[in-house]
Amino acid sequence: MRREKEEIAVLVRATPEKSKRNGDVHAVGVTGINKAGELLRLYPLRFRYGEGLVDFRKNDLLEVTVTKPEHDLRWESRKVLDYVNLEKPAKDREIKELILPLVTSLERLNIEGASLGVVKPELLDVEVKVNSIETCDRQQYFNMMGDFLEKGEKARMPVEVRYTFRCEGEEACRGHKIILLDWELNETVRNIVREERELGAVKKKIREQLFELLKEKELYFIMGTHFIYGTWMITGIFCPEKENRNQSSIFDFKQERAAAAVEK
Repeated sequence: MRREKEEIAVLVRATPEKSKRNGDVHAVGVTGINKAGELLRLYPLRFRYGEGLVDFRKNDLLEVTVTKPEHDLRWESRKVLDYVNLEKPAKDREIKELILPLVTSLERLNIEGASLGVVKPELLDVEVKVNSIETCDRQQYFNMMGDFLEKGEKARMPVEVRYTFRCEGEEACRGHKIILLDWELNETVRNIVREERELGAVKKKIREQLFELLKEKELYFIMGTHFIYGTWMITGIFCPEKENRNQSSIFDFKQERAAAAVEK
């Protein structure tokens, strides 16, 4: 198959999954945005559990060697053959400039047949379902989230967070209730469970951190569909931090896109 190189900024790191062939090897998926302003689903980026975990974070720039996947027909998906962290993380302001033109609604994404998208939610409520307050290490939590992704409602995550929201600016939107699968925020949930150890306190703290505080921020949901069921999930959350507009930029995606537009 044809191989291509892409330079992408990381928007979402999915939950790591254990290899079925080699239990020591894990793989993580990424939702990123390339220089053309396209959202891409990239998988698998492999690592060994315990070896510093994954060597990249949100906003990092990666150079990835990709090809078309054999079994994933979603047009945004790419199979990763190799990747290099370019060690040039983008600022939130730069990420925001890239995703703003992509902001839409789930209603429009469904019409377009897309499997990735960005929406600006109007948060209405959050449901926190605590299935277990047993302390899990990070590896156990990864495995439970992986089971949930593979088996759906037949498997339970220790804590499930679902947002009720409307897509801002979409008259046809009647509201959605969708589960949150953001890796970093589920790490926050896991830490809250470890600290509080009491059901009511866990629910209260999660609501404060993941709903009350987020309602006050500029908020975007990175959405993706389930590989098997095709249902929408909140795979990532983007809350740009305020910063000094005079700071110099090392992120050249915007400039390259503008130059390409001029050339046309």
